Amino acid sequence: MKNYTKIILPCLTALALTACVTTGWNATRHTDEFTGTKMCRVERGTESERDFARGFTGIYYTQHFYAENHNGQVRAGIRTEPPLPIGGDVQIKVGGKLYTLTSADTPLDVAPTIPTNTDAARKAMGNAYADTLDNMTKDIQRLSSPYRAFTGKKALALLRDMANTSEEIKFRVVGVNSTISGTGSFKTGSDFAASLNSCGIKL
Repeated sequence: MKNYTKIILPCLTALALTACVTTGWNATRHTDEFTGTKMCRVERGTESERDFARGFTGIYYTQHFYAENHNGQVRAGIRTEPPLPIGGDVQIKVGGKLYTLTSADTPLDVAPTIPTNTDAARKAMGNAYADTLDNMTKDIQRLSSPYRAFTGKKALALLRDMANTSEEIKFRVVGVNSTISGTGSFKTGSDFAASLNSCGIKL
């Protein structure tokens, strides 16, 4: 049986930003049995270890870094467990480089579904009005997402910088007051690069 007290590190902040409460990086594979969508995700620790860490510390809500191969599309960013909305943009600092992940960067398929039907508005008010309603709905969906993530080339650029640094990587959610935003941190290593490679993410 694992000694879980050894893998829980004192790096939780007031905002429960954390990426270092569990063991090393590993890859997990998932397949949606309804749509056939295949996903390979890289995260620190296993889901059960992260659940245990939250229960052990008494912190219900945490945020951590993830990277994934989503049906061939590379994604990288921050997600919450349990899946609650992230209240702002996310900044990730890799060495001297600062990345800002916004809701506009985030894939729509990881946002809550909001049923919409603009047919009546399209007939009564025209296409421009209906399209505006559609775009507003999508913006609300992304803002309500438990993810902030880059995709494609942006994700690969972030992952390359992360894989090539030995320094601590820091991240935070920027809400109303960025000066007092809590900060989470983590490090990468050979297990990070190996997990990316296992998921078919080639840097």
